[in-house]
Order: sequence, then structure tokens, then C-alpha cells
Amino acid sequence: MPNTIAAIDFGTSNSTIGIMQGGTPMLLPTTGTRLTAPTALFFPQGKTISAAIPGHDAITSYQEGDPGRFMRGLKSVLGTQLFTESTQLGTQAVTFKEIIAAYIGWLLGKAEANLGTPVTHLMLGRPVHFLTNQPEADAVAEAQLREVTASLGIENVTFMAEPLAAAYHYEHTLTQDELALIIDVGGGTADFSLIRLGPTHAKNANRNQDILATHGLRLGGAMIDQAFALAEVMPTFGMGTGLKGPSGEDKGLTVPQGYYTQLTQWHRIHRMYEKNTLHEIRALHTQEAMEPEKVDRLLTLLEERGGHRLMLDIEAAKITLSDDEQTHLNLGWIERNLALPLTQASLAASIENWLNTLDESITHTFSLGGVQPQQLTTVFLTGGPSAMPLVQAAIRHLLPHSRIILGDQLTSVGTGLVLAAHRHFK
Repeated sequence: MPNTIAAIDFGTSNSTIGIMQGGTPMLLPTTGTRLTAPTALFFPQGKTISAAIPGHDAITSYQEGDPGRFMRGLKSVLGTQLFTESTQLGTQAVTFKEIIAAYIGWLLGKAEANLGTPVTHLMLGRPVHFLTNQPEADAVAEAQLREVTASLGIENVTFMAEPLAAAYHYEHTLTQDELALIIDVGGGTADFSLIRLGPTHAKNANRNQDILATHGLRLGGAMIDQAFALAEVMPTFGMGTGLKGPSGEDKGLTVPQGYYTQLTQWHRIHRMYEKNTLHEIRALHTQEAMEPEKVDRLLTLLEERGGHRLMLDIEAAKITLSDDEQTHLNLGWIERNLALPLTQASLAASIENWLNTLDESITHTFSLGGVQPQQLTTVFLTGGPSAMPLVQAAIRHLLPHSRIILGDQLTSVGTGLVLAAHRHFK
């Protein structure tokens, strides 16, 4: 029986699944005609995990106020102990392994419906490093993904670094050889590869000799959203608000920063809805906060279980600021007539450290490869945040003599994985 091959780009924010059809890599529609799906699940209240709603429909269910629990950023638990921990879905305790399996199983169903037979061989994309400065977590994360796929009946699984997959997709378009820097900025990580590409190199059975350097770290779009939220939005919800003592004196302390850090991390937002957290914040509001009206907004947000909605709105505002100089974040659902003005300048200021780390990472990749920037032919950009003018400007400033090619932000890695899977398993 011939191998039935598929490839999945399991991303922090978005995912794809693809197959080869007639010798051409093809990403499969996930919802309607959309080739990408948010890496999200919505669990309707009172239902078991088998009733989970995935992708775009998960976000729709959450935004329409359906009762249940919304989860996004599932990939963030890989390489950590959270993978084996249980979380409560109504009356059911479910592990993150089971949750990730529900999502990947849904993607596999798209391929199997198209192919008419179960997938037997699977290539999964992976970041260069799942966690920054924790290389031991890479083997753990791969083993965890193998557990997930084994639970779905697939034993033949291989992995490819996401920037290399993007490189092979780009190479598919080349008519001459070149030295390229592939930059894949996803939702959770940023990955970099210095690689020789082109018709001559594509013939090599072993491409290791063409890969001069790879580097990666946790520096994705979710961290942009978090930095933007902490700088421009969370002060409205009490971040930085002082605390007072029994006699009204300034204690020299503020509302704990940890609340706001968790509230801006997709895989931790749900913890802010826990009873003990709400109890702590109510106590701060009534007894200690020097600006109780701000903490009251935080309480309203949490009691409405609106953390995910807020982060979705902040992400949308960030995208709007790619084209417009200013926008407003409508918070009327928290407090009547409440809206925050947001600008390109405020976004740029909030992610200055993020952009500096991006520059340092690119420079480090050249150092690893023993290559001078002026030797580079092309920079190939992929991943959603690579569409941001601020990100592109930073790269152009660092590499002014290189050609900048913008790949398809959300599908370059997925398409490259399909090409690589066909070559690996055929």
C-alpha cells in the first residue's frame, strides 16, 4: 500500500494542513475556502471534548457569547510540564495532550476526507527552539507531539524546522542560486536560517551542507501583542496603580504585575478567571487600591470572562496600525463610552525592546554562519508579524543591501512542509 502523506504547520496563532496532488503542493481549506485556521478551540458548556469547535468557528462561537470555554495558543504548552496537566472543561478534567490531539485530529480529518484514506505518514513543522535558551525542551516537545500523533493512530512522523520549510517553498520559485536569510516570525517564535538555495542546491540529496546557520527564540507576534497591551492598555485596568495602607498612606507598592502578565498570555488567560484570583482582586479593589475605578474595570473584565476578547481586539488594533496612523480600542463593553486612542508611534515605542531583540538575533545568525551581511543575496520574510511595516523597516535598516522578498505570511511554511514531506516519504 502506498504511503498516504500529509504535512501540518501547527502554529501558535494559525495552522495549515497540506498534501501533494498531481505533483503540486496543495494546502487544504479548513473552513470554507480559507487555507489557514486559527489554532483555537471552543468547548461548549456541558459538552465533552469530542464536541470541541475548532479554528475560525471557535472564535465565532466565543465572540457571539456562546457559553463555554475558549482556548488559543495551544502550542505554547509544548516543551513544558503543562502538557500533562489537566484543565477543567465544565465537569470534565482534560489534559493539554488531549486538547492538542483534538485540534490536530481535526486537521488530519481534512486531509483524510480529501485523500479518501487515513494519513499514514506525517511531517510536522517545528520552531528551531520551542523555548528560548532551553535546548533540552526541544526533544521534550517533539516527544510530546509524537504522543499526540500516536494517540491519533500515526506512527510515521518526522519534523522539519519551520524556516527550512519556508526556504524550500521559496527555492521552488528560483531560477538561479543565491544565499538567503529566511526569517519566519510566527505567533510564538522567531526563527532564522542562513541557507544556500537555487537549482544547483535543490539537487542535493542531503541539504545539511547548504544550511549555514539556524537560530530561534521565543519572539513571536504574541509577544508584540503582550508588549503593546502592557504599555498602552493594561494601565487602564489598574496596572501600576498604587496600594494604600489601613490609614490611607501610600504603601509604595502597586497592584501585582503578575495579574497583567497572565492576562496578556493566551495560554494563561483562563487562570485569571479562577475564584481565588477574583477574590484577591476584589480585596484590592475594596481595601487597598488608590485608583479603585481602574481595578473595578479589571474586575468587570474578569467577571465577564472577557480576557480573550480584549486580546483579540488588541491584536486587531495592532493590525489596523500597520496601515493607519491611529485607531481606537473600543472598551464600551467594559465601561460606557470607554475607548483608548492608539497610534503607530505608541505601538513602535511599546515594542522597541522586541525590535532590538530581532536585530540581535539576525546579527547572531550571521555570526553562527560565519557570513558577513554584505554577502547575502536575499531576505525572505514569512509569518504574520513580518507584514508589519515596523518589522520590515527594522530589517531593511539592518540589511540595506539585501533584496527583501515577502512570502505569503501564513502559508509559506505549510507549502514548504508539503514539498519536504513528499521528498522525505516518497
